Amino acid sequence: LFMTISRTSLHRMYRFFKFIAVLMSLLLLIAQVVSVVYLPFDMVELALKVFLSSFSVLVILNELEWWGMLRDSPMFWNFIPRGYFYAFIGLVSTEENDVKPTSSASSINSLTIDYSAALFIETASWMMVSVGIIYVLAGLFCGQHYLNKVRDDHSNRVAERKKMFEEGINSSTALSNQMIT
Repeated sequence: LFMTISRTSLHRMYRFFKFIAVLMSLLLLIAQVVSVVYLPFDMVELALKVFLSSFSVLVILNELEWWGMLRDSPMFWNFIPRGYFYAFIGLVSTEENDVKPTSSASSINSLTIDYSAALFIETASWMMVSVGIIYVLAGLFCGQHYLNKVRDDHSNRVAERKKMFEEGINSSTALSNQMIT
């Protein structure tokens, strides 16, 4: 008997976009693992892969709003710096995992494995850049301000419905207590 409060289409679209951002970050994390397994690297590149992996985890935590410190951080709360950060992560991953085939005959045999891994990494990286650009554009065109209003409205409607539900239970309990006495 407790009906759910439906979200507006903008709110649902934003939640879907957050899901896409988490998915892209997860793909970027997997891409870093793939690059360690299939692509050649030196110690500096390994350090970059570790940083990119930790940033991907940070993005996932931020998008899922699981860590209060991230929610309160202006860098992650505001869409514009968030978008720049996400795009930066994607660009660094693209550049760091840029593999160019050599002309030696031994590398030609392993080119298909390296190429497919490199293609996966580059695709995941560019998708992360796209997520960042969308966040920046949403921030520039006041999308965050409008979205905050929509989210607040939804929270208020849920709180109001919950209050009505609790008052209804209390009043019916009080009514049944009066009938017993």
